[in-house]
Amino acid sequence: MAVEEIRTIMAPLTDGHVLLPNSAVAEVLSYTAPEPFKKSPPWLLGEIAWHGWQVPVISYETLLKEDATYAASPKGRILIIKTLGESTQVNYIGLVIQGLPKLKKVTRSTLIEKQTTGLADTLFSEVSIDSQQALIPELGHLTRTVEQAAYDN
Repeated sequence: MAVEEIRTIMAPLTDGHVLLPNSAVAEVLSYTAPEPFKKSPPWLLGEIAWHGWQVPVISYETLLKEDATYAASPKGRILIIKTLGESTQVNYIGLVIQGLPKLKKVTRSTLIEKQTTGLADTLFSEVSIDSQQALIPELGHLTRTVEQAAYDN
């Protein structure tokens, strides 16, 4: 019997981590302040130019915690993730992380899903992996949420 293994990226947030499939991550950039939108929620920090694309940059933690505000950190980086939806305007999202992400091989036995109800639409699951807490974004909803906030669609 073969062990199913998924290669993931575990990226540090201010409080916890975000866990993404390796295939969803395009690049990790040094943090540069994004160009702000004229009108946007506090979690939408603005956009940056990246390889010919205008990429909206978000603070995922601020999005999930409605009363939180974003504060830049010297360890900050921007994780460029590929959107998997049908968006015509948002092909990539920049996710602010706090340090360098790590490659992590995940198996069914190492990933423990928290039994939580009432998760935000942009959050697929909260998990524990090797005793570290991580959030798994719901990329379809996240893309639609970012597109609506950034481009009012």
